[in-house]
This record gives sequence, C-alpha cells and structure tokens, in this order.
Amino acid sequence: MMKWGKTSVGRQRWRCQFCKKSEIKARPDITQSAHRKLFSSWLVGTHSLSDIASTEHVSRQTLHDWFTPFWKESPILQPLALDDGILVVDAISLRGRRDVVLIGRTLTRVISWTFAEHENYASWKVFFQNIQPPKVVVCDGRRGLLQALKEVFPDATIQRCIIHIVRYARSLLTQKPRYEAGQELSQLMIRLLQVRTRRQKRRWKRRFFRWCKKYERFLSERTYGEEKKRSWWYTHKKLRTVRTLILHALPHVFTFIGHHPIPRTTNHVEGGINNRAKELRRRHRGLSLEKQQVMISFFLSSKQKEKRQ
Repeated sequence: MMKWGKTSVGRQRWRCQFCKKSEIKARPDITQSAHRKLFSSWLVGTHSLSDIASTEHVSRQTLHDWFTPFWKESPILQPLALDDGILVVDAISLRGRRDVVLIGRTLTRVISWTFAEHENYASWKVFFQNIQPPKVVVCDGRRGLLQALKEVFPDATIQRCIIHIVRYARSLLTQKPRYEAGQELSQLMIRLLQVRTRRQKRRWKRRFFRWCKKYERFLSERTYGEEKKRSWWYTHKKLRTVRTLILHALPHVFTFIGHHPIPRTTNHVEGGINNRAKELRRRHRGLSLEKQQVMISFFLSSKQKEKRQ
C-alpha cells in the first residue's frame, strides 16, 4: 500500500500497487479518540457546534451523532496529592441550591471533586475522606463544612475566606447604612481587606472591639410587638448578625499573616474555577442535570492536568 492523495475531507487515501484499488484505512480507536477530543473541546472550549462542524466539514447532526456516546463517559476522578499541604475548597450549585459540586484544589491545580445533592456536613465529610490530610484548609466557613473539617482533619489549620466574610457583611449592612454604627462597621469591613501584617491585624482587632463596646447598648435595643408569635425582638438584628459573624470568624481570619504561601481567599477556586464553570453552564444552557455533571467533570478533569511550572 502506498499513499494516494487525500479525500475531500482531508483523510489519507491508500492504493494497492498490485490490484490498483484505493481505500481509506479504518481505525475505530483513532476515530473515537479524535471524536472525544472534539467533544471535549466543544464542551469546555469557546467554539460553537457550528464552528466545529465547519472546521471538520460535517453537519451539526453528524457531530451530534459523534458526541452522543460520550455523554455516558464521564472522566474518571484521580485524586492527587497536596503539593504544598494547602487545600482550597468551595462549591458550585448546578440547580438552585440543590445538586452541587464540591471542589478542592491546591494553589496550582484541581485535585478532587464530587457531586452531592446538598452542600452540608454529610457531603463535605464524604469529600474530605477521599483527600490526603492537608496542613491548611482555606474555605468560606459554612457550618457544615467546618464541622466535617474538624471531624475528618482535626489537626488542619483553617483560613476563613476574607472575601466571603466582607461580601456577606456588606450585603447585610447595605451600601449606605442608616445608622452611625452601621457606617463605622462598614468602614471596618473595607479595612479588613487591607490587613496584611501583624501590626495591621492588631490595629483592626482593637478597632473592632472598641466598636463592640461603643455600641453594646445600641445593639441591645429591643422592639416590642407581634412578629412571628414573639413579643419582642432585637431592633438591629442585621448589625448583630454581622458582629456575630466576625466574632465567630476571628480565630481563623488572619491565619495567612506570617505564612506567605497561605492564600487569604478562596479565589483559586471561586475566581479561577467557579466563574468558568458558571460561564460553561450559560453557554450550554438547557442541559439536563446528568449532562451538566458530565460537562463539569470534563472541565475539572482538564484543570486537574494543569500545573504551573
């Protein structure tokens, strides 16, 4: 057999020197591998189905037929070791507040993920049990996550994501707080993002505790009446909620200070992974839950192979 030009779609044609017949060698394994690469590039890439069809000189229906088998072949998860002992975790919701994917990564690549019906203690516990024990865990501080973390990895150091704390606090305080206490606390939250050194940490904590003492009586004010079958409630509930949020988070907010590799936010997951995953969901809107899980698995599998040099 000798090479004898190519077909109209670019495939190599072969010709027999004796019988003078030409044919195209069929390699189902290579063909399937090529189709899988096309499927992956379409699913997690930026090219539309029409763009790929035009490049491959086939119709959209042909691509649909090629891709159908791969919806049942989700990439196999291969948990990796923690290169630096730092684990950054976060979750993405696939359908409202239900059906989430829990993601863990180091500073360089994704190491594990799992799908769960809810983001709670049970799902996080299963997730952590399949991961090598980390030295430091960076997380958003949800109650179920912290509970599972302390049970599975009791010796791990925790770093609460500062961005999550500030974002939630400012959603309660609003952009223009009505009271002086809210205005001062809002400024404190802005300054929290600027803390980088031990000296700045001590200053910030002093200011916060002075704020607590200054407005202790104000935050204790009550309103009397009928609300949800109660005779009274705290007048400034949102301010009290922010105060409680900070007090509970304070032991784990400044872990990163003095330990350079430790990030102070979960942006390694939320910014680098979550945002791209959400963009893919918008691009492929209308997929069933099962197909969304396949899409996310292909995407995270591609991120698992990445590693900064």
